[in-house]
Amino acid sequence: MPPRDPRPRRVAGPSASGVRADGAAALPVLSTRDVVLRAVRPGDLPRWLAYLQQEPVRQHISWRPGSVDDLAEFVESTTLASGARQIRFAIARAADDALVGTVGLHSIVREHRVAEIAYDLDPACWGRGLATAACQAVLAWARTQGLHRIQASVLDGNLASARVLQRCQFSQEGLMRGCRWVDGVPRDVRLFSHLPTDDSAAR
Repeated sequence: MPPRDPRPRRVAGPSASGVRADGAAALPVLSTRDVVLRAVRPGDLPRWLAYLQQEPVRQHISWRPGSVDDLAEFVESTTLASGARQIRFAIARAADDALVGTVGLHSIVREHRVAEIAYDLDPACWGRGLATAACQAVLAWARTQGLHRIQASVLDGNLASARVLQRCQFSQEGLMRGCRWVDGVPRDVRLFSHLPTDDSAAR
């Protein structure tokens, strides 16, 4: 079997004009062999909330949305508008377009060409390489947007998430002690980063 090309294939966007109703640019649709990255839709929100509230996910994230409305408000804040600081894609199965996770960029500082990647995945889909495929696609797309440094923060102990980043050629830079307050407890966070030169060094 030939090696898989991790680079995303861009396909038609969600609107013919590429512009949302509010005038902001629409998210592109990025396609890999196993997943499609697209805009989050209202119908995705109940499924997204359901797995975010499962303990295997909760123990590894500091975000605590309590309702579908919370998620809807968050999605509304993600945009490609100039100056936007966060963007979020749905991770959908290529076979049936069902949402199985989300991935995106936040803390975007375009002046310094820096952003942070974050992702979550339904535990029923763990161990299949879907998070890795999604992260590789967003990483490649981020380069087309002029971003140079992509970093990631992982709660200490989240070994699966760290492995995703390592497979995407991220380097661990250090441990930030007591960096996140999660459910009343300070948690250490591991910091990873990726630069364009990391891809060439891995070849």
